Amino acid sequence: MKEFKRLQIPELTREPNMSCSEIVAEAAFALASGIIDTIPFIGSKLDEGQARAWPRSGVFTDDGVEMTGTPPEIFELCELLAGHIEKGAAFDVFEVFHKIARIDRLIDWSRGAVLSPEPHPVTH
Repeated sequence: MKEFKRLQIPELTREPNMSCSEIVAEAAFALASGIIDTIPFIGSKLDEGQARAWPRSGVFTDDGVEMTGTPPEIFELCELLAGHIEKGAAFDVFEVFHKIARIDRLIDWSRGAVLSPEPHPVTH
């Protein structure tokens, strides 16, 4: 599975052997990871300085065991989103909904459905 990471354009341009399709795939995963980071997950980041939403503390399995690492469902959602982004294809709403339903227990719905990266004033 791919790791979640921020898009690093300077790093990509320093790799002379990277093909265009590899750069597009890398950018697609970075964008998909950024989309997932906007989901208001329960618990808190392990380290406030970490760039990604996962791994987290205060998140438990159905058996009451604290999760360590990133749940596979998060990687699966990222791969699904990245695949559509990479191809420039529209998202299949039902397929995306199915993946989000699998992580429902990890979402803090009291904070809304999506976190905005920047506050936007409400204008009517």
